[in-house]
Amino acid sequence: MTGGAEGGDRTDYSSYLLIDDLLRLQRPLTEGADDEMLFIVVHQAYELWFKLLLHELGLARDHLLQGACWLATPRLRRAVAIDELLLGQLKVLETMSPEGFLAFRDPLAPASGFQSEQFREIELLSGGGPPTIGGLHPGGETADRLARQRGGPTLWEATLRSLAAHDLLAREPGPAGQALVRRAVGAIYRSHDDPVRAHFHELFELLVDHDEALARWRHHHMMMAAREIGRRPGTGGSLGVAYLEQTVAQRFYPVLWEIRSEL
Repeated sequence: MTGGAEGGDRTDYSSYLLIDDLLRLQRPLTEGADDEMLFIVVHQAYELWFKLLLHELGLARDHLLQGACWLATPRLRRAVAIDELLLGQLKVLETMSPEGFLAFRDPLAPASGFQSEQFREIELLSGGGPPTIGGLHPGGETADRLARQRGGPTLWEATLRSLAAHDLLAREPGPAGQALVRRAVGAIYRSHDDPVRAHFHELFELLVDHDEALARWRHHHMMMAAREIGRRPGTGGSLGVAYLEQTVAQRFYPVLWEIRSEL
């Protein structure tokens, strides 16, 4: 254990954050490719933010499963702030020219951003629509983690359970389920004066914020890829930009988008 200010070993900035270890993790493959460091740092930073995003989304889901929607909203608000930060990082990556990327691209194959296991987990946890598959062929611990996400309740499923726990949604499975959900969601949008309904209204809007931010990230990522590689295939064997174009229309919470036409 580390001691406090009164004595014993004291925690310092570098040892607490393992700075020396962290700064040894950037290992370019191509000598003379000046932009490869940018590429590595941005993608490593993405994975760190993905880790925190999974943490916050998981806590939000767990609070919803316990019926505490008011505890889920701060976690979702932080998740949305992270989503926006992820968008900002693409602007940094876009400072790389096509020839700068091509200087180190070939040795990357078959590695690809499509293989991000954590982004796949984010999609599974967020819920709604097929996850990005890309060139991901997980095994071992990764496969177990993805299986748990796939088998566990999504954020949307947790939201519906929380609505039911507060008697705002009837517990009725089957074909009639979607119609009941739409009525329950619409009723909350039309009237949310009492505290519980107000929390759910805020929750719905935060879920839309999360959905929209990731949709904007997909679109921006697609445009950036087109700017860097044109119509070349992806390094992981995907269709590249053509594949990314297919993901732009994905929505995690279609009911929350569709209900706007009915209000």
